[in-house]
Amino acid sequence: METQLDYFDTWANNQKAFMGNMLNAQKEMRAQWMDSVQKVQDSISKLPGVQENPQAKEALNLYNTWFSTMLNATKALGDEALKVQETLNTSIEKQIEMGRELVGSLSELSKPAKKK
Repeated sequence: METQLDYFDTWANNQKAFMGNMLNAQKEMRAQWMDSVQKVQDSISKLPGVQENPQAKEALNLYNTWFSTMLNATKALGDEALKVQETLNTSIEKQIEMGRELVGSLSELSKPAKKK
C-alpha cells in the first residue's frame, strides 16, 4: 500500500505546489501591472504644457477620472478573481485528500488476504 500512496503523495504535492506557484505568480503579475499602469497615468499627467492649456487640462481631468474608475474596477475584479482562485485551490486540495483516502482504501482492498 505504501508504494501506491507514495506515488499519489508525490503527484499530489506537485499539484499543490503548481497551484500555489500559479496563484503567487498571478498576484505578483497583477501588482506589477497595476503599478506600471499607475506610473503611465502619472507620466501623462506631467506632460509639459498640459497644465497650462485649459482644454488639455480639462481633457486630462476627464481622462484621469475615467482612468481611476477603470483602475479601481479592475482592482476590485482582480481581487475577486484571486479569491475565487484561492477557493478553487482549497477545493482541489480537499479533492486530492479524498483521492488519497480512496487510493489507500483501494490498496487495502486489493491486497491478497493473509492466510492463517
